[in-house]
Amino acid sequence: MLRLPVATLCLAFASSARAGGLEVPERTPLGLARGGAVVASVEDPSAVDLNPGALTKLRGAHLYYSHEITWQRVRFTRAETQIPQDPNVAAAQDPFAPVSNQSDPFALGVMLAASHNLGLEDWTFALSIYGPHGAASQSWPKAGGQRWMTTGYDGVMLFPGASLAWGGSNFGVGATLQAATLPELKYRLVVDGTTGDTLAPLAGATEVEAELKVSDPFAPTALVGAWFRPAPWLEVAASGRAVPVRFEADGDFRLSNVPGQGAFAPEQLAVPGAAARTTFTLPATAKLGVRVRDAAQAPGAERWDLELDAVWEGWSTMNDQRFELDGEIRLFGAEPVPDVVLPRRWRDTLSLRLGGAYAPWPGRLRLHVGGYVERGAVDERYAHIDFPSFDRAGLGLGLEVGFSLGEGRRLTVAAGYAHVFQATQNPDERTAKVIQHRPLAPCPAECDGRSSVPVNAGRIESSFDQLGLSLHVGL
Repeated sequence: MLRLPVATLCLAFASSARAGGLEVPERTPLGLARGGAVVASVEDPSAVDLNPGALTKLRGAHLYYSHEITWQRVRFTRAETQIPQDPNVAAAQDPFAPVSNQSDPFALGVMLAASHNLGLEDWTFALSIYGPHGAASQSWPKAGGQRWMTTGYDGVMLFPGASLAWGGSNFGVGATLQAATLPELKYRLVVDGTTGDTLAPLAGATEVEAELKVSDPFAPTALVGAWFRPAPWLEVAASGRAVPVRFEADGDFRLSNVPGQGAFAPEQLAVPGAAARTTFTLPATAKLGVRVRDAAQAPGAERWDLELDAVWEGWSTMNDQRFELDGEIRLFGAEPVPDVVLPRRWRDTLSLRLGGAYAPWPGRLRLHVGGYVERGAVDERYAHIDFPSFDRAGLGLGLEVGFSLGEGRRLTVAAGYAHVFQATQNPDERTAKVIQHRPLAPCPAECDGRSSVPVNAGRIESSFDQLGLSLHVGL
């Protein structure tokens, strides 16, 4: 009996954890405003992430703070099923009614960074820490039609790091070394605990909610970057994650009743010796940018600029995932937990980003605008509500306002907003690959060879709204 809750839980966790906090382009308010086209134009300490080589554009001491809030809107409408439902078991609520993510806006997109030359003309040093860029939290109805996929998750991921860059007035190369940490990730979903032969596509009399909780205090990684100005009007830049983030997370899992669907006693829900171990990787990435600018003005004071970036992320590494599990499930009898291998079949993503700025009052006010298109990582057959990485397009706008603080010191305040449109997914019951696991009766005679119930068949609608604010002080 225990294969059912544990295997299904791991399937859902695999898809969310690989999202790295559900990131969408691009970090920082100016990244939002310019449609992610910032790899060549970044000129503040956020370069520790966007392009470490661009830190050489900063002279003296610099302090930077940014804060982003993300609204993740996901809506699922379950498709009518052709699989017979036990007429003696009724769902706690309409399984075909539209349901939506009910979580609050995710407000942990914070970055802190500081840089200094330390008296060395050609070198720049920096320290930084930041969290995920996107939404790392969801909450769904426990009895909704989506519950077989997920009922929610909460995660925290941090990237503390140190950076070093070297260069001159028209070039720079640099790297950021980071000790990524996953303090905690919780993932929840409902599973079918029945022991009979009848499939339960809409409701089961023995449903339970399973929650997996894992963490990893340390995962080393590295970002690299470079930029070059071959002519006063032209800049080219490249950056990316050179060392993938490999988390080796461990923790445990627990079971609980679903209101209106399950009624197990506490001793049945207890899982003695529960333990879970898994690995997942935030993959290598590569960014290439070309920027043209107003050559009549000094760098940083130009009236206009325009940048085009191409960004590749290697998500095809998420193909299969192994979970090593320990413990004893006692819903209907004691059984040891088996290890689980789950297929995901993700693909690499590629995005094209175009953004620019115009300064009606150079040094005081600069307006930014941009947009991008991106191929999603998830095939429609595997479409899931927990990490909706589908074909998408984003539009952004924002502004910078500069203030002189005297004696060469300067404060720049930036604000940016972006809306992300995503393609609606419509997997059908014949091709859907996210399934409900039934280890004791995986395929009764009447299922015509079907291994289980596809649970992502239906309509998945999703979008994001992001708002950011930053403060940059040059001393």
